[in-house]
Amino acid sequence: MIPVKGYASYHPLKHCMVGSGFQIDWFKEFFSDKKILDPLQRIAEETEEDFLELSTILTKAGVEVHRPKLEIEKYNSLRDIYRPPMTPRDHFAVIGEKFYAVQYAQGYSNVLKKIKKEQMYIKPKDSTYTGTIDTASILRAGKDLYWGHDPKYGDPTEYVNMFEQEGFRVHLLERDYHSDGVISLIKPRVAIAVKGIADYEKTMPGWEVLLIDDNPSLPFVKSDFKSVVKGRWWIQHEENNAVLAKFIDQWLGEWVGYVAESVFDVNTLSIDENTVICNNYNKSVFDFLKKHQVEPVLFNFRHRYFWDGGIHCITQDLYREGTQEDYFG
Repeated sequence: MIPVKGYASYHPLKHCMVGSGFQIDWFKEFFSDKKILDPLQRIAEETEEDFLELSTILTKAGVEVHRPKLEIEKYNSLRDIYRPPMTPRDHFAVIGEKFYAVQYAQGYSNVLKKIKKEQMYIKPKDSTYTGTIDTASILRAGKDLYWGHDPKYGDPTEYVNMFEQEGFRVHLLERDYHSDGVISLIKPRVAIAVKGIADYEKTMPGWEVLLIDDNPSLPFVKSDFKSVVKGRWWIQHEENNAVLAKFIDQWLGEWVGYVAESVFDVNTLSIDENTVICNNYNKSVFDFLKKHQVEPVLFNFRHRYFWDGGIHCITQDLYREGTQEDYFG
């Protein structure tokens, strides 16, 4: 069985889920246009290559890796697949010693069945809160939980009460996007965040927060293709492929996100307080990490601009050593 525990995103990581993509054979049976199949094949192959590289990085660091698998034969149509199990962070959370899950996430059952039932909480269908409980939106800092709560999903009181009964202090931050796209907690009292989102001197007193520019590494900011796909995704060398753009819009609309708002320079995964995996090189970020004696490990997830998923999104930490410490007391 897989042990479950997580009190802070920078505690030593021991068990981690790494996402899984798709196989081009899913499409070859139904589609033949090379303008569609060639770029999709590149995405499928390079995505899996990158997942294997990430798994190697984690394994060498002493982390046990768990991979989800979508059993395609169970589905009658591609339209029945909400999304491959690419970004487990969007669906799950480990908070304290409990694993929170949703009912509709596809392709994760082979991993979830290895978690003890008494440690798993599956959100009931009749819950008054319709959003997910996930660590893309909930930042863990010991006793404190910072929850990027979107009011459109309803009243989260049932979960706030549950967390408070377990000794957490819950801070609701009203925003309609994932918190891990705007801030990363690197180690106790050290963080990296996007400018203009919050006044961290008030929300995180005593923490040193490096503020960086919005979207410093987005490759298509000045591209005309941004208007074609409405900022949702980008594939290198396919900027003028209108056939592919139409296909993705019609068939894979739920597979992509809205990458124009994502800032991958703050989307990181800590192995421990002194080691953090980063999506790309950012001088100000790397200088800041060096100042705080944190070693950055570069991992180039080549198709993060298609999947709208950085290193934090495509993983889900399952077990971190550590306890519910008070970093604000």
